[in-house]
Amino acid sequence: MSEALAGSSTSLERPGTERARRPRITPRPRPTQLGTRYLAFVSAAAVFLGLGLKSELLAPSQVWLATGGLALFTTLGLVFLHARNHTPGWLSLDYYICPVMAVIAAGAVSLLAPDWRLHAIAMVGMGAVIYASSYVDLCRGIGRVRPLHRFLRDSSTFIALLALFYIVLQSELLNVVKFIWIFAIALLSGYRSFRFATQREGLPLLAGFLTAGTVAFAAFGMITYLNQGIPYVAVVLAFIWYAYQGFLVHALDNTLTRRVAFEYGLFGIIAIYFVALAQVTR
Repeated sequence: MSEALAGSSTSLERPGTERARRPRITPRPRPTQLGTRYLAFVSAAAVFLGLGLKSELLAPSQVWLATGGLALFTTLGLVFLHARNHTPGWLSLDYYICPVMAVIAAGAVSLLAPDWRLHAIAMVGMGAVIYASSYVDLCRGIGRVRPLHRFLRDSSTFIALLALFYIVLQSELLNVVKFIWIFAIALLSGYRSFRFATQREGLPLLAGFLTAGTVAFAAFGMITYLNQGIPYVAVVLAFIWYAYQGFLVHALDNTLTRRVAFEYGLFGIIAIYFVALAQVTR
């Protein structure tokens, strides 16, 4: 009895220090009703259906309608996955932003691709992005988060973001409309990243607005004052988004270490170097 009392007395903390030392509460791992096999089926089905977008029987307007149908099919498939697994907050948009972005980008490539090979590569890439991003959400929902999942989330979002930036920049839209689309794409992508760090709605939305505003301002400067190719501008904008949201996400997640700051700072320096190089060589 005395040893127990002594042990309990030594474990007591001073008032005000309990909250500071309390570890983060993570969801307890639990079994799933639908897992990676169902997710692979949805991704493969999206690729199979997407291959039909290159058919000569479809007009450009019909391709966009088919792309919308494909996005709806993918979204409903993922909604069923998360609803069946009782994923916390399964109606939140961050679970479906990246797959829908990938479908839209692949549908646009189907109109621009000169042959079937590039179109097939785009569809396979779409399926990979759908699987990777949704796999992260699946593991997060059942409480099985791993360090590699953050990389999968960032890489899948980055690929979809870069593809959409390129498609918007090479389109014949007015520059003002291009800036609006770039802002919207960066906002949705940033919102998804910030929701991975915190479950609060307002803070990810605010951080997403800050990130999107920075990227849209950079797009305005590069398109207006620099004479560079579309792929060049798209890559620089994607690097700016990645570096900016990376700092904010880790700051919100309280994981901003020197190694993390070096990684995202390196991307920021590369983006600044590309902008300076374009300024010198214009």
